[in-house]
Amino acid sequence: MMEERGTYTMADVARLAGVSVSTVSAVVNNKGIVSPELTRRVQKAIEAVGFRPHAGARGLRLGRTHIIGMVMQDIANPFFVEVMRGVEDEAGENGYEIMVCDSNGQPDLEVKRLNALYAQRVDGVLLAPSDSYTAREILPRKYAPIVFVDCVPIKANVSCVVTDNFDAAYEATRYLIGLGHHRIAVISGRLVHSTSIDRVEGYRKAMQEANLPIREEYVTHGDSRIDSGYHCGVMLLKAAEPPTAIFTLNNRMTLGILQAIKELRIPCPERVSLLSFDDSDWAAVANPTLSAIQQPTYEMGRRAMQLLMESIQSAGNGAGVETRQILLKSTLRVRESTAPPCKA
Repeated sequence: MMEERGTYTMADVARLAGVSVSTVSAVVNNKGIVSPELTRRVQKAIEAVGFRPHAGARGLRLGRTHIIGMVMQDIANPFFVEVMRGVEDEAGENGYEIMVCDSNGQPDLEVKRLNALYAQRVDGVLLAPSDSYTAREILPRKYAPIVFVDCVPIKANVSCVVTDNFDAAYEATRYLIGLGHHRIAVISGRLVHSTSIDRVEGYRKAMQEANLPIREEYVTHGDSRIDSGYHCGVMLLKAAEPPTAIFTLNNRMTLGILQAIKELRIPCPERVSLLSFDDSDWAAVANPTLSAIQQPTYEMGRRAMQLLMESIQSAGNGAGVETRQILLKSTLRVRESTAPPCKA
């Protein structure tokens, strides 16, 4: 079977090198059965015509394409950009290429993207699902090994790499309580994400252990986008009894509440402390600099790719693919945006 790139084929390379097509094929596929002299001739001919093997065609013969599909919730979010960088670095070191798709937070589009990747015969898939409940429907019809990143299906035994979101939110809330805050509000993403669910539960546990009331008006929900953080922030800051501290559970919603704080001219942290989940590059140069939970995003991407390669290897050997859950620890970075509440 000939492979081609543009107008050049193995036959063209064979004619230029003065060898058979099977000899070219052996060199291209590193079979190690061709003499050094002929190998050099073939390689020079390959370079002369700019021939490159068609990875898809070769993959069909070998049972592997060395292509990984990746579907992210929002590739414009710096969090996912850093995760993808970890994935791509690990993939490149191991001879894999990455095909990235954006579901834009839409479950229907997510399924469409997955089906397109499966049609390309990817060796495996990395998925940050847009909905932890609908993600369960993906599992029975998967066509390649899959590893979930950041967000996971609810009550499903899957391979995944995630931050310990519950513990991170619990410790961050305890930190605010330790500063003396009793009126602590939270701005959460939609509670269809396992990440949002775990973070809210961590906040609730810390408040309950401190015997502090969890006021309904202080538990607000956005959609992990900037404008929702802004609207939730305005509502909290204009309340009859505003919170003395606000904990945002997503970096983009943090940008929204920073906008609200600026427009309303509310001094931070003098009148309200602000703590964010996700430590973006701009957090350390904001005014005031932002206290934030730093997730190991790059490490999350690398570990997810490593776990997926293990699953691909097990599936290729005919062995059962065991599910593994990797839980990564985050770090609280304390900066200028948090302080004890004003006693006025």
